[in-house]
Amino acid sequence: MANNTTFVNADTTTNTIVIVQFNPAFQLPIKLAGSHNFTPWKAHVSLLMHRHNLFGHLDGTTVAPPISLTGNNETTLNPPYMNWFRQDQLVQNTILASVEPTLSSTVATVTSAHKAWESLHTTFANKSHTRIINLQDQLARITKDSRPDSTFNC
Repeated sequence: MANNTTFVNADTTTNTIVIVQFNPAFQLPIKLAGSHNFTPWKAHVSLLMHRHNLFGHLDGTTVAPPISLTGNNETTLNPPYMNWFRQDQLVQNTILASVEPTLSSTVATVTSAHKAWESLHTTFANKSHTRIINLQDQLARITKDSRPDSTFNC
């Protein structure tokens, strides 16, 4: 059986895309460095994946087909699974390439793009949300000459 998988760069537009390859250095200019930039990093990755109809690899809605097929008392590798696996690995590699080296172990040890996405969310999303709430609280407490900021005349 011949392999007819087509690899294309993510910046090409064609209706025959089977496997999308990315250039994280060019397409994801923000590297995840921690909870302080998780939100903009997540937005960049999400938009890139949505553009290529691959966000399902991140949120888990694009599930893996069966690894093998059984017929006529014979088990064979399922070609759709191989295409899914290759694409998922490229998405996971894109995530890995878009995080700072100190955070790479969070992504490198998982087995799918979805698990990498979940791991980063677990690690940084709550901290990012907490940081936003803390900043809002700090802004609410800012005073000038013992007057709260709400009484300032701009």
